[in-house]
Amino acid sequence: MSDQDATRRIRAAIAAWGDAFCSKDLDRLMALYAPTAVVFDAIPPFASGVEAMRDKVASCLPHFPDASTFAVATQDLSVSVAGEIAAAHFVWHFSGLPPDHPAGRHWLRSTMVWRRQADDSWLIVHDHCSAPFDPHSEKVVLGPDLPAPHFDVRSLPPH
Repeated sequence: MSDQDATRRIRAAIAAWGDAFCSKDLDRLMALYAPTAVVFDAIPPFASGVEAMRDKVASCLPHFPDASTFAVATQDLSVSVAGEIAAAHFVWHFSGLPPDHPAGRHWLRSTMVWRRQADDSWLIVHDHCSAPFDPHSEKVVLGPDLPAPHFDVRSLPPH
């Protein structure tokens, strides 16, 4: 599989990740994660594994409307592939939520590390989601700022 094909698959998987959340399909969402994935989320607990994330997402889903009314909107998506590992980063938010819905008030940053599987599928092995904040006011920044630079995972030194 070429890096270009892998990039397309990962971009499609990120779109599927958003669609699965918005359609409240927890099994489809969690199928995108490796069983040993490490998850750093924007809401407590901040660090957890896949099962803790499943429980957290399951408790959040009832508070969202039907999928026909909202979506995950991404911006500045960058994917870099190096062999069996890929890194993706982007900013995102929920669009189409009622104005008073707390999840629709700000943008989040996500970085996902993906590992190629034996069947050429890709699974998330590390997921980091955070809300940017202003250190002077200690308040969450509600909108995105400048576009994020592209990060090339191949630029990392060998370990």
